[in-house]
Amino acid sequence: MAKFTTQALTLLALALPQISLAAAGPNAAIRQQAEARINQRLQEAGLEASSTQLQLLPPRDVPACPAPWQVEAADTRAFSRMRFTLSCPGMGWRGNVIVRAAVSARVAVAARDLRAGETLQAEDIAWEERPLADPADLFGRAAPPQDMQVRSALSAGQPLRRRQLQPPQLVKRGAGLRIVARQDGIEVTVAGEALANGRQGEIIPVRNLSSGKTIKARVSADGEVNPVE
Repeated sequence: MAKFTTQALTLLALALPQISLAAAGPNAAIRQQAEARINQRLQEAGLEASSTQLQLLPPRDVPACPAPWQVEAADTRAFSRMRFTLSCPGMGWRGNVIVRAAVSARVAVAARDLRAGETLQAEDIAWEERPLADPADLFGRAAPPQDMQVRSALSAGQPLRRRQLQPPQLVKRGAGLRIVARQDGIEVTVAGEALANGRQGEIIPVRNLSSGKTIKARVSADGEVNPVE
């Protein structure tokens, strides 16, 4: 069995971190950054990834870096082509790395054929694993699209996309409504009249029936609006 002197063991111990770093290379740092960006966008969209596969396309002639690699996101809008900047501190070397990500998650899909104008109920929504291109346009279990209205007809199994849905119409032009003002724990309600149709979150003109004045108000609930400045 080979024997090592104390000096040889010390030199070997000092070399191990460098050997480990050299063996790992920059790929681990790139993967970590790519996965972090993907997870951030999924969380913002209320989605959970079922699977993520990454293909790294690093630049040619990547040097050996004595210090930990630094990775910065340059463009991560499209999962199919994310771009990162790879650099080695102290050497002045920089290069671009392309990462192609194939990401899938369980998203909301139409449980049946839907007609334009229908309001989604819980039984109209199913959950299936689908590949993701733009997670912000899809719905996850954290925020299902229940009570949203369908803009145009959808087929069963078709993903429910935000651009294909709209908030329900809660106020009709000419109908009576409640104008509710809240401030510092105080709530004041007066009768009003809608001067336009309004969906949840929209700002429409309404007439205060007590004063006769026309104000702008945000639709907050069925038959209710809140004044805006």
